[in-house]
Amino acid sequence: MMREYDKKMFLEYADAFDYSEDIKNGSVPYKSDEELKKDMKDNWTLKDFHSMYGFTHKDWESGQEIKPKKES
Repeated sequence: MMREYDKKMFLEYADAFDYSEDIKNGSVPYKSDEELKKDMKDNWTLKDFHSMYGFTHKDWESGQEIKPKKES
């Protein structure tokens, strides 16, 4: 069964990570982990999360996060 991530799920996912090293090496344009997470909570859309993480859904059977291919 696949379920599309909502904003709450993405925020919980993001909370599991410390982005300090990414910020330090310049791959994330924020001054601190806290600033990034506050911006995610206050301003990010689902499209922003999709772009950051590269997935939109979770397959609950396998546990994998995936981005299903669009059907033509």
